[in-house]
Amino acid sequence: MTEELYFHADAAIINRLGRELVAKQETALIELIKNAYDADANKVTVSFFGREGPSAALEIQDDGEGMNRSDMLDGFLRLASDLKVQNPTSPKYRRARAGRKGIGRFSTQRLGDRLTLTTQTRDAMIGLQLVADWTQFKPGKQLGDVVVTLTEVPLSRQGTTLRIEGLHDQWTLAQIRSCWRSVLALQQPFPVRPIEARSDSNIKSLDPGFEVQFLDGGSLFDHATVIADMQSEILAHLPVIIELRVDEDGFAKWRVSKNAFGPKRDWRPIHHDHRHASDPPPYSSLRNVAMKAYHVILDPSLLPSLVFTRVRDTLGKEGGIRLYRNGFRVPPYGEPGNDWLRLDENYSRRNVLAPITNKNFFGVIEVQDPEGLVFEEHTSREGLIETPAFSELKDVTSASLITAATEIQSDRGRKTHTSAPSPRPETTAVLSEARAAMRAAREAIERTTDSSNSPEKQQAIIKAADAERIIEAEEKRIVSERALLADEAAMLRLLSSIGMTTAEFSHETGMAFEAFRLDLERVFETALAARPGDSNFRDQAERASQALMRLDTLTAYLNATVASRAMREIHPVSLSKAVEDFAKGMTTHAGSQSATIEVETPALDALYTKPMHEAEVASILLNLYTNALKAMKRASGPRRIRVVADRSDDKDAVRLQFCDTGDGVPENVRTRIFDAFFTTQSAAATSAPDVELAKGTGLGLWIVDQIVKNAGGEISVSDAPPGYSTCFELRIPTEVPND
Repeated sequence: MTEELYFHADAAIINRLGRELVAKQETALIELIKNAYDADANKVTVSFFGREGPSAALEIQDDGEGMNRSDMLDGFLRLASDLKVQNPTSPKYRRARAGRKGIGRFSTQRLGDRLTLTTQTRDAMIGLQLVADWTQFKPGKQLGDVVVTLTEVPLSRQGTTLRIEGLHDQWTLAQIRSCWRSVLALQQPFPVRPIEARSDSNIKSLDPGFEVQFLDGGSLFDHATVIADMQSEILAHLPVIIELRVDEDGFAKWRVSKNAFGPKRDWRPIHHDHRHASDPPPYSSLRNVAMKAYHVILDPSLLPSLVFTRVRDTLGKEGGIRLYRNGFRVPPYGEPGNDWLRLDENYSRRNVLAPITNKNFFGVIEVQDPEGLVFEEHTSREGLIETPAFSELKDVTSASLITAATEIQSDRGRKTHTSAPSPRPETTAVLSEARAAMRAAREAIERTTDSSNSPEKQQAIIKAADAERIIEAEEKRIVSERALLADEAAMLRLLSSIGMTTAEFSHETGMAFEAFRLDLERVFETALAARPGDSNFRDQAERASQALMRLDTLTAYLNATVASRAMREIHPVSLSKAVEDFAKGMTTHAGSQSATIEVETPALDALYTKPMHEAEVASILLNLYTNALKAMKRASGPRRIRVVADRSDDKDAVRLQFCDTGDGVPENVRTRIFDAFFTTQSAAATSAPDVELAKGTGLGLWIVDQIVKNAGGEISVSDAPPGYSTCFELRIPTEVPND
């Protein structure tokens, strides 16, 4: 026998869904306010009547479009209705729907025992009133057997009013105030995208905005001055604005639109997985994102004293990057203690020294996803599900913020990375002198307002101010020099440890490599003999043999470099031989990177330098080579390297030209490219592993510059020859007889 059966629901499902879908009473109330926003309301009034006890009630009144009978039956009374999915924007102002999942009815059940809903549309002559007693939805009853009444009632105004009686939770004044602030936080504290004129003929008027009021027995909770203070007394004083955009095709870009410490930065493309690329690809899932963040350096000298105190206190409570989906805030992102972008965690690692904690940013991210297909909220309405788009959003946002903050740190003349050289004392001498003079003048004025202005008194004030200025300047000079020496020592320890690690690895590899190669050759011979007709296997064996040869060549070159460094005595170094050895050791490796190396040295001139270590010349070539490879990978043309060694025109120096076909060196960074830790690539995302965070820190060219300068030479970016885009030119003093 076959029967056709149907699912049916117990009436208790309403209570269960109300408790499980809406976790907190504040979340339930916010969800009802979102529904008013979706109904094109301009104003919502939330009123509490007797906030505790059996007579306690809550009323939410809006001036939105209201509901007709069809809306009630097909929307409010239909569980899991898809009306908002079919209509992702509101009818009048085309607002992106904020309350998408249809849990408003469950929010009313979460708040109280009884709901009275009255509503009227604009053109209706009469209103409707729905009454639902949630206590009747008990276990053992069929859901369809519980009666909900709908009555026609005379109304005088358009909109909807929800009255909830028998409140489940007490609402203290502190809770109401906290909830009001939570609702206020749903509305963005400042615009992110520029307001543009809309040409859609179906839009009858521009959106006038959305206002929420809270009343307690008729008394208004009005803290609108919080927003006014935020705009006029805080945001206007903040020195830096960082912006990010991801367009509808997934291409991301960032800029610095305000910078009190240096030049603004125009739009630059960015992708956290393609940090070296000048034209990175689009994101695979992320679309339609805009961010605006105020970057704050908490330094009392940068802000007026009253503003500094207000900014410090505000950022302590509200600092961070908040996320808004379709116009409404998504908690808990940006709340105190929520490190969703891992900024605090990254700063604690001390990979960068720029201030990048949550308390150093006050920002907003907007994502547009009306249908909820890319950014989906949890059913509890607390946070987003970890989708690919959400992961990409976190990565590109953190990379943009850290990249911008690091450049701002450099504009301020401050260290950007751990062990980076401290700024030179002269860069802060003028500021130190100015601050001291200002302080002396202020103190002199304070002292003379309450006493006579005798010449002796004035002379004493001037001398005291001068002395204070001199002492302060000297103290800062001493501190700066000590910091510089400490940083140089730390840098030497870092480079020494890297060198020792490389030497040990190269030595151990060389010890085992010969036996390994012989054994592997026997394995290849035996395997090929066993499969004489397998051409695919022969090709694989040949590729493996070539890879082994490349490793052998590279290891031999490193071993030779380390061995030369072990000889601590310095002596004249043949630049011609160093270039030829470099080509011999790296040509195979370059081939594996689809690159070629061409060298040119004089036939009968060894090009001896002044006494130095052979390993220093090898280090110069290796650093220029690795930089060239990265630059050529960023470009799309053929990968060619040309190295020319000869003598300078005045014959007093040997000259090295290292050219490549990469993406070039912009004119505006040529004077800074040899600074320690200077890099043109974007920062890694905070989710990147430590090895990725350590890449591209800008040490290579600084090392080259230090070696050349210590030898009495110079290095610069010169005009590249035809067919090349970048050329570094080095001049090192030549050997003299008494060397």
